Amino acid sequence: MSIRRYLSLILLSVITLVTFSAALQGYRSSMLKAEAIFDNELRALAHVFSTNPTDLNENSTELPDSSLIFQVWQHNQLLVSSNSVLSEAIAEFENGFSEHNFLSQRWRTYSQYFPLTQRWVIVAQPLNRRFELAEEMILAAVTPLVLSIPLLAMIIYMIINSGLGPLRQLSQNLQNKKINDLSAVKLEQDVKELAPVVHTLNQLFARLDSAFAREKRFASDAAHELRTPLSVLKINAHNLSHELSANEIKSTNLADLEKGIERMGHVVEQILLLNRTNPDQYRVNFTKVDLKKLCQNTISNIYPQISEKQQEIEFSSRDLSMFGDEFSLGILLQNLVTNASKYSPQKAKISVTLQNQAEQIILTVEDSGPGINATEFERVFERFYRIGGDRHSSSEPGCGLGLAISKHIAQLHNGSFKLAKSDTLGGLKISVVFQSNQHKHL
Repeated sequence: MSIRRYLSLILLSVITLVTFSAALQGYRSSMLKAEAIFDNELRALAHVFSTNPTDLNENSTELPDSSLIFQVWQHNQLLVSSNSVLSEAIAEFENGFSEHNFLSQRWRTYSQYFPLTQRWVIVAQPLNRRFELAEEMILAAVTPLVLSIPLLAMIIYMIINSGLGPLRQLSQNLQNKKINDLSAVKLEQDVKELAPVVHTLNQLFARLDSAFAREKRFASDAAHELRTPLSVLKINAHNLSHELSANEIKSTNLADLEKGIERMGHVVEQILLLNRTNPDQYRVNFTKVDLKKLCQNTISNIYPQISEKQQEIEFSSRDLSMFGDEFSLGILLQNLVTNASKYSPQKAKISVTLQNQAEQIILTVEDSGPGINATEFERVFERFYRIGGDRHSSSEPGCGLGLAISKHIAQLHNGSFKLAKSDTLGGLKISVVFQSNQHKHL
């Protein structure tokens, strides 16, 4: 539940509860006031009827107002009654108020003896009249307040909505931030309650920016510090190989050393590339990429490796483009085609297809190699995982990072991998599916 809705419901509930509590209390107070008013009225009427005995005798007919009944008694004889049906005393001959039932309802009676005229005057009024008056009084007081609740609801909602404006602005600022924007957040209004939140967020952004800067420096420094000694080792191993050849000395250990250096260099490059393309750290600025041209350039760059193994490669594509990072997409395609060539035998066939299907771009690489078992489809994307470990059946050097890097790059571009057996070439078929919101036709 949103804060705005929560506060609105709570305030309206409290207002409604207070309103009806006030109405109940008002009803009780109105009943007491109505009782006092009608009791005073009965006293006054009793005095009026006691001072006009002659008129009462002459006008002993029934009163048209049925909400008031009176009797005048003298020496236990009924002198006057406002209702001819009532021939008996409607209350005891005792001074004061009481309640009695007659004429099918409950009455409030008042009896008073007047010594000067030696008469008893009994006046009665129905109790429902009092209740009706109390209800009218409380309805008159509460109705405007009840009717104003919808208006209060609108006013409360507008006030809360206005009060939460800075929070919405903060949320909007965070949503509008780009992936590489770690600048401090600023609000147009200086809100005391949000100041600690904004301060904490800005501290977090500052730490993240520093962490990214350190990561970038680490990658740069690591590349320099690791590549330099590896280059020296390569040169020394090459020179040593020439010296041994000049002296007609053969050494299998030297060949293993050269392979080890080559593999170490490959691992270093892959680790640095994996770090650079990590979706959690990679700050990417997408641009419009011509996928067909990218595929042609990438295949051209690695064609010497394919040609060396006398392999055939076929490329089929429509003119398609998508928004992404051209460098990382090139690395993805290079890893897929290189793996297809590396793990396929001499004179194998490789097929690269780029097509648009069901509002998706699908990049497919197939080969006629041995393929991999379906149970290994998920594990091949794990870092440093190689089928068979270092004793891979192909005897090709590798570190198990190529597909892990490719998966990271695909995630950067909202893409996913699908692995299957190639129906046409018999080897591995690996497809990268990019969603429709990442591409458009050229």
